[in-house]
Amino acid sequence: MIPASYKIRDLEIAPAAVLAPMAGVTDTLFRRVIRGLGGCGLLMTEFTSSEGITRSAKKTLRYLYFQEDEHPITAQLFGANPEVMAEAPKWWKTSATDAVDIKSRCPAKKVVKCGGSGLLRDIPLLTDIFKSVRRCRKNPSYHEDSRRLG
Repeated sequence: MIPASYKIRDLEIAPAAVLAPMAGVTDTLFRRVIRGLGGCGLLMTEFTSSEGITRSAKKTLRYLYFQEDEHPITAQLFGANPEVMAEAPKWWKTSATDAVDIKSRCPAKKVVKCGGSGLLRDIPLLTDIFKSVRRCRKNPSYHEDSRRLG
């Protein structure tokens, strides 16, 4: 049976369903349509490159755009450099996302070479990424649960 809600730290997700981040699909219009249908408690941005965020690349920053009625919303980050990964949440402090999700299970070739499931081959690196992102996030609430690491 699916629970009516669940919590990630102090963030209540109700209903207990998460919209998966899909490249080229989960933009603000799509997320708002899904939220309007009422079946999704947590929305996620498209997965976003930490390198692009720290360079303020316009195309990358566009993936993080959202409207106030999309809360709660999680920004999903990918990358393989702990220092760069830690810089991206500093930018998110001003963006007011509710949580950060570290993409660590994506098998796509272009993601694996700079993060994604490639991180699972190097658990110490993945641990360093989690620690550095958490340390730099003002209100850390990324989801560490193995069922939703990315």
